Parts: sequence; structure tokens; C-alpha cells
Amino acid sequence: MPAKPNLKEMFQEWNELNIKAQESMGQFDFSNIKIIRKEQKEIEDNIYEILKDNAPENIKAILPDDCGEMEVGYDTEGNTFYFVMIDEDDSTDEEVKLNAITIDTDSNISLIEDFEME
Repeated sequence: MPAKPNLKEMFQEWNELNIKAQESMGQFDFSNIKIIRKEQKEIEDNIYEILKDNAPENIKAILPDDCGEMEVGYDTEGNTFYFVMIDEDDSTDEEVKLNAITIDTDSNISLIEDFEME
């Protein structure tokens, strides 16, 4: 039986890479940023697969096949990973609405409608 993925470790690894990417940005080291972002993307994809596998049906119905163009973020205080997407149903030419799908270290998944990025 395969081991259950450790989301906390995945989140921490992603965040450590994010810190390294920020440091490389400050140094204009774009070749290193590219390497770091590739590693982060792999982690994001793995987290997204766990999210899709554990999401309730109402959330599964709105999830894209992959995290592709979604913005991602990590709340270190709440140990929550965010996948942010445009709410196609409620957005207009004048106003773009966002939804966020979250997953925490215990695999709790939720939908935040009208999400506002801080």
C-alpha cells in the first residue's frame, strides 16, 4: 500500500522554493528562477491531483483538468494552499470575479467564491 502523501511537507518544500525564487529575482538570476519554478510546478501538480482526488462533487464539477493557468498561493499561517481561477459564470467584461479552491494539510478542501487576492 503506497504511503499517503504528506501535504505539510509538500507545502513546506513549495514555500522554501518560493523563498529561493524571490531571492533569485532580487539578483536577476532568471536561469535559476526557471529551474526553481519547474520544481514548484511539479509540486503544484501533485498537490492539485490530491485536491482533485479528495474534492467533494460540487467542487470537482468546476475544477479544470490541470492547474495550468491558475494562480497558486500558500498561506503559511493557516497551512492552506490556494488555486485561484476566474469565475467564468459570474465575470463580465467590466468585472472579473475569482474563485479559490483551497486544500490544507489535513486534505480539507473548500471553495471561496468572490475571492479577493491580498
